[in-house]
Amino acid sequence: MLDPTSSLTPDFLARGGEMGALMRAQDWANFPLGPPQGWPQGLRTAVRIVLNTHHPMLVWWGPERLQFYNDAYREVIGPERHPRALGQPARECWPEFWDQLAPKIDQIMAGGEPIWRENELVPVIRHGRLEDIYWTYGFSPIDQDDRVGGVLVVCRDVTGDVMASMALREREAELARVQQIGRIGGLEVDLRSGFRNRRSPEYLLVHGLPPDATHETHEDWVRRIHPEDREITEQQFVEAVKGTTRDYTARYRIIRPSDGETRWISVRSVIERDDNGTPLRLVGAHIDVTEQVQAEQRLQASQEAAHRLADQLAQLNTTLEQRVQEKTRERDRIWNVSQDLLLVTDQDGVWRTVNPAWTNTLGWSAAELLDRTSEWLEHPADGGVTRRHFARLASGPGTVRFESRIRHRDGSYRWLSWTGVSDADAIYAVARDVTADKAAAERLKLAEEALRQSQKMEAVGQLTGGIAHDFNNLLTGIVGSLDLMQTRLAQGRLDNLNRYIGVAMTSANRAAALTHRLLAFARRQPLVPKPVDVNQLVESLEDLLRRTIGEAIDLAIAPAPDLWLTLCDPNQLESALLNLAINARDAMPEGGRLTVATRNASVDAAEMPALVPGDYVCLTVSDTGTGMSEEVVARAFDPFFTTKPLGQGTGLGLSMIYGFAQQSHGHAGITSRLGEGTSVTLYLPREYSEVAARPAPAAPAHEFAARGETVLVIEDEAVVRGVIVEMLRDHGYTVREAIDGPSGLAKLQQGGTIDLLLSDIGLPGLNGRQLADQARMVRPDLKVLLMTGYAESAAMTEGIVEAGMELITKPFDLGDLVARVRALIAK
Repeated sequence: MLDPTSSLTPDFLARGGEMGALMRAQDWANFPLGPPQGWPQGLRTAVRIVLNTHHPMLVWWGPERLQFYNDAYREVIGPERHPRALGQPARECWPEFWDQLAPKIDQIMAGGEPIWRENELVPVIRHGRLEDIYWTYGFSPIDQDDRVGGVLVVCRDVTGDVMASMALREREAELARVQQIGRIGGLEVDLRSGFRNRRSPEYLLVHGLPPDATHETHEDWVRRIHPEDREITEQQFVEAVKGTTRDYTARYRIIRPSDGETRWISVRSVIERDDNGTPLRLVGAHIDVTEQVQAEQRLQASQEAAHRLADQLAQLNTTLEQRVQEKTRERDRIWNVSQDLLLVTDQDGVWRTVNPAWTNTLGWSAAELLDRTSEWLEHPADGGVTRRHFARLASGPGTVRFESRIRHRDGSYRWLSWTGVSDADAIYAVARDVTADKAAAERLKLAEEALRQSQKMEAVGQLTGGIAHDFNNLLTGIVGSLDLMQTRLAQGRLDNLNRYIGVAMTSANRAAALTHRLLAFARRQPLVPKPVDVNQLVESLEDLLRRTIGEAIDLAIAPAPDLWLTLCDPNQLESALLNLAINARDAMPEGGRLTVATRNASVDAAEMPALVPGDYVCLTVSDTGTGMSEEVVARAFDPFFTTKPLGQGTGLGLSMIYGFAQQSHGHAGITSRLGEGTSVTLYLPREYSEVAARPAPAAPAHEFAARGETVLVIEDEAVVRGVIVEMLRDHGYTVREAIDGPSGLAKLQQGGTIDLLLSDIGLPGLNGRQLADQARMVRPDLKVLLMTGYAESAAMTEGIVEAGMELITKPFDLGDLVARVRALIAK
């Protein structure tokens, strides 16, 4: 905010758009007038007015007739003269009509009458050639002491208006000639037979009707009339027919059926009546006067603009000084009544002027604040942020926004939000007390944190309850089966042992699947992403999908041609697809249609904010089943949420799929309507390699046996380690074992043959991934198979394939483990 009492800055240049900025940046030292601080008051006032109006205006000042103009005038003169015309003598800027211009300027400078001209032709060089330009302009004197110091010019390029007026006159003459020749758009209406009429070909052309539409009803005509004109036009027609007049004239708009264009129609008709005044027949002409109306409108607008321009010039001539005084008083009032804290400092940050709001807000008087910097007021913990930003402004023009704490007279501190700008002479700042806002924001933050904590505890309770319910059921099956086996063995009975073992294994596998789904939901499952051809994966699962959904459901596969590769874990993608197929089957108990489709998709932030913009491969599974309500769709991905009967679903299927998609840097979406079916779409990131990963062929069972190889097993869980060691020894492997990372690394460093390192990832002291990386430094060709079942180990599995290692997730079938060991050693 400018200080009304300060003389440190040429405030008449403080604003003014691009021209104001250009004048502030101009080096005036080499111009006859010198720096703006020394310009005459009359010139300063005139330039302030010119820069702060949106109408084309300029000033010619002094014996040299130096030019100063605003943004609107810059657009008029064009790039051929701007910006060199700023501060340039008028004679050099306008050589092509200087002989015509100079006498007018001299008349004003000599104290003669002001000049006003409308629609005057003044040829001007534009685009490299002389063009005929019509101007409306006014010249007025600018007083300087007891003489005229310059000329204030208000002007307007009215070439378009003049040309439109000429065109209008030509059009009116043309219409007059046409009307003398004969009627246009002839119309004959029989008023005794329901307004049925006959129309000439010219009428059809004017109204945009087809050639065969020679008859129409009154209602047909009304429907073509523009909605804004329809009521009054029909009312005028009805009143003319019902009255006693024999002439009917009207002007209204129609919307032509042929092209939908709105056109103005002029109607001139004669109503024939019998001796009793009853209307018999209407004969008339319809003329398209659209161009004439538009020209009249342009002419009217031009005339109104000219009148406004004349009024504006007259007002400028009579109230120039009054406006300056009003602006000054207005600025003073703003300065004094503003609730914002306004400040002007010099380039060294010394406070020169403050408004009364400083005293009202902080208690300090102006005398206490002035002639000092902000150092004594700043909070010690802010590190001098206020002075630092003021110094930044002093280094060059610009704007800064920041917050800092300033001391109140009572010793407390208030938060102020600052905005500061600068010019060559001073720094101007506006500050607002935001202490209450800061306190409110802090209270809101605490309330939001408390709400998040409450929601977190509610989610943990729901998750814990769901896990406890399902695991208690599974453990009952395992413990019960083992208890029966123990009882039967004590009785010496071996019958039904296989059935008990099967029940226990089934429950254990279900527990493993539940754990797997929990890891997927939590996005902690270990993934081994590979380039995948989704079309090929879907094709390989087609037989399994048909067996899964049954014969009552029709399966349709719609692979997209030229489908991109995606980067994901193919095993997890297969599991997700089977889960979706099972859900679809359960939603179609009476049969239906299951569609598996793929496509490429390029996603932007506006389309799907949940995804990083880029290319994705989409896999969509759609069914024609019972569908879901909006409330159910909103919770479909929630853990343990299911609409299936108790005991028929864990409620983790869709949450697992959602977690897999998110962990793969993609997304999952669902759409559904009751009675119409459901569609679930997986968005998986595009992979730019050209070759998809293919599963390695399974090794025959007879190749599982060892051939003299040594395996180092590192597992901190004694029971798990014992089972693995025993199984490997049964298959003929030499096994060395360790209980943690450091002891395993010591065995690797001792020497001796080790063909394979089989290690858990979640080890104490040194995790399995770190162990494998250090082991490779000693044994570069060491084969590594890592085991994991720990939720937080997912991050440790990234890049395993690139490092030449392999991964197997717990729990695993011991036969699968032996096959993986054999295949890895054989590579």
